[in-house]
Amino acid sequence: MAPPSKYSPEFKEEAVQIALRSSETISHTARELELNPETLRGWVKKHQKHNEPAVDAPLSPLCQSDSSQAYWMIH
Repeated sequence: MAPPSKYSPEFKEEAVQIALRSSETISHTARELELNPETLRGWVKKHQKHNEPAVDAPLSPLCQSDSSQAYWMIH
């Protein structure tokens, strides 16, 4: 059995949200939060895996618009 996490679920979620909203790299964000970059990267991947839209879910208006425009809006 794994030892208990030293980070609360609330802290993990907040760190993931900061990383996802930041224009900085995950490594940079992790250093600012005094985390190992691989730890934060793992949390982000887990969050993204558990929060993917269902395959048959309706597309959001952004996804229904011109895909090249949407790409540049988020990158």
